[in-house]
Amino acid sequence: MPPEQDQPKGSLKPQVYKDERPAEHFARFHERTRAKPPNWMYEVVRLILTPYLLIFFRTRAVDSDKVPADGPAIVAPNHFSFLDHFFVAVYLRRKVQFMAKSQLFTMPMQVVYHNGGVFPVRRGQRDEEAF
Repeated sequence: MPPEQDQPKGSLKPQVYKDERPAEHFARFHERTRAKPPNWMYEVVRLILTPYLLIFFRTRAVDSDKVPADGPAIVAPNHFSFLDHFFVAVYLRRKVQFMAKSQLFTMPMQVVYHNGGVFPVRRGQRDEEAF
């Protein structure tokens, strides 16, 4: 039986948690995030997405002024959707460096992540570099 017939219609493929690429593959992303803040790419993405998020989702921020303007801070969105991190970037005036699963680091989005201050975490493996 062909593999596509193994799954019932409408079922989802299981998620892949382990990224088989070696840790060294991601070293440059960690180095860049530690050495430099997000560059112009961060502002471009924020500029494009802010009107969309505010008009179509009609969100609001509560106590976002309590997040320090600089220095270390951990912001942990609930992740109700794949857009949560964009909402954080819209409502916080500081530039946030985001952690993302390493599987997202493929071309062409890898360029956006690299320049936008996103760094990878290798899920399912010991990844001390991410922290």
